[in-house]
Amino acid sequence: MDFKIINKLNQQPRRISDVFDKIYQGIATSKDDVYFLYDCKIIEENVEGFSKYLNERVIIEKNFVKPLLKGDDVHRYEEIITNKYVIFPYDLKNDKAILYTEDKIEESFPNAYVYLKKCETALRDREKGRFNIDNEWYQYGRKQGIAYAAKEKLVAPEISLGGNFTIDKNGEFYSTTTIYGYIKSENVDETYFTLMAIMNSRLLWWYLINTGTVLANGYFRFKPNYLNPFPIPFISKENIQKIDSLVQDILFSKQKNDIKNIKKNCDKIDEIVFNLYNLSNEERNIILLDN
Repeated sequence: MDFKIINKLNQQPRRISDVFDKIYQGIATSKDDVYFLYDCKIIEENVEGFSKYLNERVIIEKNFVKPLLKGDDVHRYEEIITNKYVIFPYDLKNDKAILYTEDKIEESFPNAYVYLKKCETALRDREKGRFNIDNEWYQYGRKQGIAYAAKEKLVAPEISLGGNFTIDKNGEFYSTTTIYGYIKSENVDETYFTLMAIMNSRLLWWYLINTGTVLANGYFRFKPNYLNPFPIPFISKENIQKIDSLVQDILFSKQKNDIKNIKKNCDKIDEIVFNLYNLSNEERNIILLDN
């Protein structure tokens, strides 16, 4: 570890924990094979998908499911695409997730109700019967990540080789526990594009491999405990605009698979990031050699 560079980074006034209001883990259902539907298709007002628990395709009302991300659905700067959905027995109101009553589900979502009733015994038996509760047996195992997902955010897998951050601009996607969501604080001027660029930069990856714990094959955990101490400078409007323009070009190039242009713009972002932290040429070379 190069303590000289670490100490220099630490002169910055903020940390990731100051920039993001919420860094949260995806939903924990305690029975994924019931709640997760695979290879889904939208058919009018319904979603048809494969239930591993029933080992058959089922039809659920579209308003009773949410698009679902697993770890391999999230990639660096890429548009999010998934054909997986999660059963979502909650009503979102004022940033709170309120569990539907059983009567409400039966009345408003009859297909979903039929499906849940087929799975009722398994859901009631979760965690040694902890969910054997009338009118609540279909709730998730944990309440984490239920209310936050419907917001603009960055998303990234917990275990990754290099930064794999991308943006959920419209707050469409929910995720499993293998993915974290990042919601910035209201008083932060930097855009999600700029923050994503820093999170995907070679500087942050160098910081993580020098302060975190390596897993198999060079992978690291992008957990809040490891990321929160990373220093963040205040960034001028001019640099925000430069970075945002480069990120938008990368996102466009990703759609065309223009690898050359992607690399060129990523290198430009890294140079801007190095400048933000006032790193010398020697310090930059050390970071680049370790990436």
